[in-house]
Amino acid sequence: MNILLLCDEYPPGRHGGIGTAVQLLARQYVQLGNDVVVAGFYHWGYGGENNFEDNGVKVFRFRPGLASDFFRKQDSLFVRAASRVLKVSGILQWDIKRSLEKYNTFLENLIKEYRIDVVEMPDYHDYMRFCNTAVHFPVLNIPTIVKLHGSMTYFAGEAGDQVLSYTREMEKAILDRADAIVSVSKYTATQTAKYFQLDRNITVLYNGINLPDVSTDIKKIKGLVVFTGTLVEKKGIYQLVKAWNIVAGKVTGAVLHIYGKGPVKKISRLLSELSRESVIFKGHIDRKELYKNLARAEVAVFPSYAETFGLAVAEAMACGTAVISSTRTSGPEIVKDKETGMLADPDDFERIASLIITLLIDDKLRTELAANGQQYVQENFDINIIAKQNLSFYKTVIDKH
Repeated sequence: MNILLLCDEYPPGRHGGIGTAVQLLARQYVQLGNDVVVAGFYHWGYGGENNFEDNGVKVFRFRPGLASDFFRKQDSLFVRAASRVLKVSGILQWDIKRSLEKYNTFLENLIKEYRIDVVEMPDYHDYMRFCNTAVHFPVLNIPTIVKLHGSMTYFAGEAGDQVLSYTREMEKAILDRADAIVSVSKYTATQTAKYFQLDRNITVLYNGINLPDVSTDIKKIKGLVVFTGTLVEKKGIYQLVKAWNIVAGKVTGAVLHIYGKGPVKKISRLLSELSRESVIFKGHIDRKELYKNLARAEVAVFPSYAETFGLAVAEAMACGTAVISSTRTSGPEIVKDKETGMLADPDDFERIASLIITLLIDDKLRTELAANGQQYVQENFDINIIAKQNLSFYKTVIDKH
């Protein structure tokens, strides 16, 4: 099968869960004997090569007309201010319209050259956040599958916020034109259908992970608790540090390691003087090193408010670590409460603290949940299993088309 995957954040480079999920699937498709092309419409300052090969995956990065190294430092105040001016003035809108026409031709040429059978794209494209009016994504004349990773409309709805009408219009058009829609969780499928008033079938195909090759020589560090993820409110990091103020006062020797980028100083201000000494912000590390650190931990905590799948939770479970996840969104689809882990409402930081304390103290329960969770991930979220499920679905869409 010849497959085209659209992704605006394929590694290496700045990426989130979509970039990781697409890369894992793309590599596995190649391993299973398929030809895979990945293409994306990249941010004006996104670095890296325009085209390269990644473990047999052919990757193409299309650049808009105003692409420049000037935009490289996306988080700097100067670049953000300049981008704001360009957006308000309509210059970015003009560049998006002009560049999307060229991108359409670019994709059509890829489809023809590599004899593509099917294309999978996300429910959201990065250029949309820079638009002032609706600029619709090109229509591709081959079987098209849209995978729900979480659109702007979706996350706005989850947060109780309003989304711009033209943003919803652009995202709705992508869904309406799809030959099939896939979701990475049941929850995301249900909520997306509600927000867009969709009355059509959505197939659930979970994200997969590369099962970590964790050495049996790695020993658990007594009292070590970890959190991994972007340090933003929707990930529940603020609730976790509130809970940690309780844990630190009741469990001698307990230590919290936090992996991820974000406003460390702002988060630290929520820590009590006693608990501050037991919290270490580790920043971002590569996945191989992260797996080692997850394997050393006794407990991993993810009190998230908004997820589409919850990759970090599955990774911690695969490393043989007892997890505490969220009762919200897709949390219960990955963690079976009191069977493969524990669940807590992110608003209830006292319960989060209680569960952390229980797992740190109760060796038998912690070990049992960790073993069950690891087995569950191996049987349900192994990327090899997930890739085969996706390929089978692709074939049904191609045949129907």
